[in-house]
Amino acid sequence: MNRDQQGAKASYVLLTLVFLLWCFGPSVVRRFTREAFTEFQAPALELAGKGRDLVRYWELRSRSSEELAEAGRDLGRINAGLELKLLEMKNLAEENARLRTLLSYGPDPEYRTVVARVVSRDSAGWWQRITIRKGRTDGVRPFSPVVFGTRVVGRVAQVHLTTSEVDLITSPGFRCTAHLEGDEQRRVVLLSGTATGSRGTALVTNVPTDYSPPAGPVGDEAKVLTTGIGGVFPAGLLLGYISGHPRTTPKGDFKEADIAPARDLHSLQEVAVLVPVYPTPGEQLTESRVDDFR
Repeated sequence: MNRDQQGAKASYVLLTLVFLLWCFGPSVVRRFTREAFTEFQAPALELAGKGRDLVRYWELRSRSSEELAEAGRDLGRINAGLELKLLEMKNLAEENARLRTLLSYGPDPEYRTVVARVVSRDSAGWWQRITIRKGRTDGVRPFSPVVFGTRVVGRVAQVHLTTSEVDLITSPGFRCTAHLEGDEQRRVVLLSGTATGSRGTALVTNVPTDYSPPAGPVGDEAKVLTTGIGGVFPAGLLLGYISGHPRTTPKGDFKEADIAPARDLHSLQEVAVLVPVYPTPGEQLTESRVDDFR
């Protein structure tokens, strides 16, 4: 046996040993190996993201003064419109506070917003995930909601030192309770991701049989909104729109409907993570279980 064949055989043996260790080794070993690999590739992902930002910066610097002046005028008009929107939102917030005082309704959970750039996306895989450039050092915590404006993008699945992995709403691991627009009784339904290959979709189940989407203009689908139940997502965030008409399940006791995400998940460049200021009920339960185990 020559030297090349010996080297190839040794490589196969090493690969087999690593595979067996991964499959049958303790969960601590698998978790450490996964975390070590993630932290190893994190600087490369961050460098690639900053490189794209730098290319975009120099691209904008190369624009002519006429283009910049025109962009400034457009920005001024947009800012004027946003100032009117801010005034309207302020009036709505004051009215909301007045009604909460009259009803003796408790305050919403407080969140701290962490804005993060998207450094990579895995939209062709099973889990439909993106990786963002913020992690434990920035205060990101597992299960924190990830949004774009008032539209839900997903939920933090794993947090590393400088990066975090986010399950999109089309991922099979995503679950969330929701309300349907047009349901006056505000009955709770369940939304779950049902991605198939590169096609990102979601499904809403437990829809009452007497529910029908409200009539509206063509192309104006019924909204699916978060309930706020469970303390993970704030109430009233937009999850998506009902695609088509709800269909009866095989058992006939409920309906189900396909959901189109409220935001194009393949073009995301930046998202916001809503980090709870106080521990959520799920985190408190996890901590209590850890203390009991100790």
